[in-house]
Amino acid sequence: MQPSTTGQNRTAALTAFFQEQLRQRPQLREEHFLDAVKDAMDMDVLLITGMRDEAPVATFSHLVPNSRLLEVNIQATKETRRVRGGCQKSDDNDDGREHNNKNGSWDITALGHSPSFLFRNDLAGNEAAKKFVETHLLAFFHDNLQQLSSMVRSVPDFPCSGIDFRHVLDISQLPGGLDLCTSLLQAHFTGDWAKVHSVVCCEVGGLVFASALALRVGVSLVLIREAGKLPPPTISVIKSPSHISASASADPKGKRIEMGLNILPRGASVVVVDDVLATGETLCAVLQLLDEAGISAENVNVMVVTEFPVHRGRELLRRRGFGRVKIQSLLVFDSA
Repeated sequence: MQPSTTGQNRTAALTAFFQEQLRQRPQLREEHFLDAVKDAMDMDVLLITGMRDEAPVATFSHLVPNSRLLEVNIQATKETRRVRGGCQKSDDNDDGREHNNKNGSWDITALGHSPSFLFRNDLAGNEAAKKFVETHLLAFFHDNLQQLSSMVRSVPDFPCSGIDFRHVLDISQLPGGLDLCTSLLQAHFTGDWAKVHSVVCCEVGGLVFASALALRVGVSLVLIREAGKLPPPTISVIKSPSHISASASADPKGKRIEMGLNILPRGASVVVVDDVLATGETLCAVLQLLDEAGISAENVNVMVVTEFPVHRGRELLRRRGFGRVKIQSLLVFDSA
């Protein structure tokens, strides 16, 4: 018992020290992160593993807006970690996380957020790691993503001065653009399309890509529209203005969005598709509406064509209770 107790005391002391440092320097986490990635700021993809900070992609992605930040959560049973020297006793919870009582593996629901990928690292050797990289990570370096990125042209000072607008919808107006985009949305989805009940979209940007994707994967399309544009019965919520809408309009008030009542069965698995994730206000309203319809966050996956991490949309969603929603984006840009 003594080694375990000593280890626990050391962990408690280090935690207390860090919390005191954090009290004196509130930006300490950000400083540590930037120090860790300072030599990789020009990389297209940055991988995070083993970070104890909660929801690192939501927390830190705005600091590296030119890069795609991915969290790979590595799981192994307690027995595996003990054999490898990472756990001194089979019943020790050495990292403070909750574990599954049946097999000793990490319980992902205890994380409070949804990592980009899960890797179960219980096999000896490196073959499992190689297969994981080939299956999940190499796709981010394929030429087809670069081809899609080249279709998003930049429009300076639109819709107002100081905004560098990325014309994401222009993808659909270019030869082969819509087909390329929907094929990538289908291929990059980390869930199981066979278990998806519907694709959900909010007008107007999401409708362009969501309708083509729903047709491609053979599921129904659920429309979310501005209130008053769908026949009753409907359910609705308030949607705050998006980043671009707020910049272009003098009216800061939000509008209501709605969807048909009972269009989705309670507990159905859905994929929300949108063209852009910036501040997260639109997506937050969509998730609130789905919650009203009986679709919990655990049953929602989000796929966006383009993400702008500088606006901290993921962080807003996490603050508002949607941290466990799995969010994927095809492209990442540092401007709107």
